[in-house]
Amino acid sequence: MAIYYIYPIYTFSLIIIAYALVPRVEIRRLIFFGIIFGTVFDISIIVLGSKILEIFNYINYGPFECMGIPFFPPIAWAAYFIIFLYHLPEEKPWNYLFVFTAAGYSTLFSNVLRNLGLFQWNYGTLIIPFLIYFSWHLTITWVYYKLTSGMENNVLGITNSLFEKEKAKNLFKKRGYAILRLSFRSKLR
Repeated sequence: MAIYYIYPIYTFSLIIIAYALVPRVEIRRLIFFGIIFGTVFDISIIVLGSKILEIFNYINYGPFECMGIPFFPPIAWAAYFIIFLYHLPEEKPWNYLFVFTAAGYSTLFSNVLRNLGLFQWNYGTLIIPFLIYFSWHLTITWVYYKLTSGMENNVLGITNSLFEKEKAKNLFKKRGYAILRLSFRSKLR
């Protein structure tokens, strides 16, 4: 098996993990944030960090690229940030610890990819990567909190209304089932 097959294997594994850990309603609510914070940010970071500043490079991506940018890592980052945002705590000291831990995990995983021959850091493997991931996660956490606080009064109210409709539909299903069950029991008596 060629080494570049690790990209789609990891991406599809992360998507399956996201579907296993995050409820479908929450995935629908967070998919917008996952695409913006994961895919768009990752492509921007790849262009800036790889093509312009030459801090890192994706290597051995085989046929899975477009204009020198591999297309599986941005998809994997979208799934990752759906999981990240779903599990992000709201309390102040815990969310910073969560961001710190997530940046550490990302640094660790990038070094695993480096050891597999899929990724290359040009200026160290610990401090610069951790600072990049920490600033990325911290920025996303701050923007996410700003965008979702008072969601009904801002631009993303559409996402909130879709989430509320789905929540109402699920509540109706549960209550509708309960009402049918109650009426059936009363008919038996």
